[in-house]
Amino acid sequence: MCLDVLKTEPRQASLDCRRQVQLIFQDAFASLNPVHPIAHQLARPLIIHKKTVGRQEVHECVCELLETVELKPSAEIAGRYPHQLAGGQRQRVAIARTLAVDPELILADEPISMLDVSMRMGVLNLIHRLKEERGISFVYISHDLASARYIGDKIMVMYAGHMVEGGPSDDIMSQALHPYTQLLLSAVPNPRSGLRTDKHALARGEVPSLIDPKPGCPFSARCPRVMELCRQVTSQPSTAATGPWVRRHLFSQGNETVK
Repeated sequence: MCLDVLKTEPRQASLDCRRQVQLIFQDAFASLNPVHPIAHQLARPLIIHKKTVGRQEVHECVCELLETVELKPSAEIAGRYPHQLAGGQRQRVAIARTLAVDPELILADEPISMLDVSMRMGVLNLIHRLKEERGISFVYISHDLASARYIGDKIMVMYAGHMVEGGPSDDIMSQALHPYTQLLLSAVPNPRSGLRTDKHALARGEVPSLIDPKPGCPFSARCPRVMELCRQVTSQPSTAATGPWVRRHLFSQGNETVK
């Protein structure tokens, strides 16, 4: 293998990876360059990854991307700067930028948490449509299980760097077994009765140190059903006949009715 190939391969491999995996940031305003118009921000990935040739083709692709994320009139939007757009519009531009290179996987890091409530559903519907129509896989990162259920086929619950529960979205929402998952569910708004309350999901204690973690289950200091074994050993994943898998000693010991 010649030296020229050795020099170019790492860069090409990096470009290929970045094309296949894109990221939607939590703060759309911070992720967009304030000194360049929207057209420039969408044209850059097209040019870098050689998706278009010529100024006219680039302009047409930019307008098409803006129309895909429902920003119209596209030519007018393309000439604006990030500060001239609303929060929901900026997040749609960020989504359009990820679509410019035809990715296979998009990591969406709390994509609606900084948006007004009135704009959140529109962005969620857009992500859901892109997933269905384009076959793009999404890793949707959020503390909001209601929006995670709307987007994801499966939900994985992480606490202090540990996966504590996982399974189909409907099972997690209806049969949550881990106390941290139950705590998250207790914060999901209920249109009939307001916030859901669950006596088994009351918050207590402090989040453990991630710098100097203690042995055992990371949720043991906050769990209402903690056992001495929980403070010593991390449970292995257990699966009931129905429902999600969970890391919980109380469940692994054969009690399948724990809630």
